[in-house]
Amino acid sequence: MKTFKGSFFEIGKQQGELYRQNGLCLDSIKVDHKLVAEQLKIFEKYYPQFLEEIDGISVGGNFDKDKLLHIYLALEILGYTNRFKLPLSCTIFGVKNHNGTFVGRNLDWIPITETIMEPYKREAEGCYKILAISDMFIGDASDVEKRFLLYDAIDVINEKGLFIGITYAYGNTCSYGLSWKELTRIIGERCATVDEALNIFKCIPVSHPKNFFIADKKGNMVVVEHNSKNYKIVYPKNNVLIQTNHYLDPDLSKIDKVLIENPTHNTFIRYYETLQKINFIKDTFQLSDVIKILGNPQSYTCQNHEIRTIWTVALSMEKQQSKLYTDVVGKQNEQELVI
Repeated sequence: MKTFKGSFFEIGKQQGELYRQNGLCLDSIKVDHKLVAEQLKIFEKYYPQFLEEIDGISVGGNFDKDKLLHIYLALEILGYTNRFKLPLSCTIFGVKNHNGTFVGRNLDWIPITETIMEPYKREAEGCYKILAISDMFIGDASDVEKRFLLYDAIDVINEKGLFIGITYAYGNTCSYGLSWKELTRIIGERCATVDEALNIFKCIPVSHPKNFFIADKKGNMVVVEHNSKNYKIVYPKNNVLIQTNHYLDPDLSKIDKVLIENPTHNTFIRYYETLQKINFIKDTFQLSDVIKILGNPQSYTCQNHEIRTIWTVALSMEKQQSKLYTDVVGKQNEQELVI
């Protein structure tokens, strides 16, 4: 497993060298200078360390810095209107009982992601150590062919036992701000508890609708349902918390575009299938039950169509034990995750 270590600039330089070796070419990138300028104001205020990292990537890979800024700061905002091309999905849940608190997540994305997904570690100076799992920031299969593969952080576990993972949300607004890939990292780098993570959302603007599932080693867990300009916090009910891709908060549900534009989306059946399976074994639930619920190819939750379940993460929060399953609809390879 790769470990990126040092200052943000040094970590960026390490990544840039890898990107160049992998054949990343930015010749086709056209920079939206106005959008980048607006985003720079926000990053300079809220996450200047990330700009240092981009400097490092530029130096390490001999890449045009303006093109890198466009990719990292502007590309997702520009792609916001194309979000319905595929039925974007994922499932995360948490269960608490006398055995402890357990979290399970399925990352569902285009099948080719299985060939390039990667767990890795970051040890940035002045930050908590984190272990992250990346889909390499691909938007479609052509990104793999072009070697347009960048280390994002979809799921993050840090040395303090905090977990944060995201699911796609079909909110109706997009604005200037940090995207999910920066928020998950910041929270992993700076936060040891759910409460500390919630404080991040109070002060940092978020560009895109996303759902953030957060749990800590004390067994606390919440979901932050974000619509870029506002957010709501969802708490467990009867010691169970489930998040798929529709908003659970009553106010956000009113503007949830998945209900308006795609009411047959499988987010709803995945949610209730997961709830039903958990309720059957809630009182005896243990870590090994995560893959039984999320890894059954005969279920709706474990997907194997145009969208495929790429990985499953299973966590025991109090024991700080984590497992990663890959080839989920096949052999279900299992790997211990150790920070």
